[in-house]
Amino acid sequence: MSLTNTIHFRNLRGDLFGGLTAAIVSLPLALAFGVASGAGPVAGLYGAVCIGFLPPCLAVRQR
Repeated sequence: MSLTNTIHFRNLRGDLFGGLTAAIVSLPLALAFGVASGAGPVAGLYGAVCIGFLPPCLAVRQR
C-alpha cells in the first residue's frame, strides 16, 4: 500500500483549513458534551480525540 499516491500537495491548503475548521467547531461541542454528561470537560476532550483519531486508524480502504 503506497501512501504517496494519495497525498497531493496542491490539496494541502484546503485540507489544513478543513481540519482547522473542524477542530474549532468540535472543541466547544466536546466540552459541552462532557459537562452535560456530568463527566467533566476533560472527558469531553478525551472523547473528541478518540472520535477524531480512531476511525482513520481503523478505516478500510476500498479499491
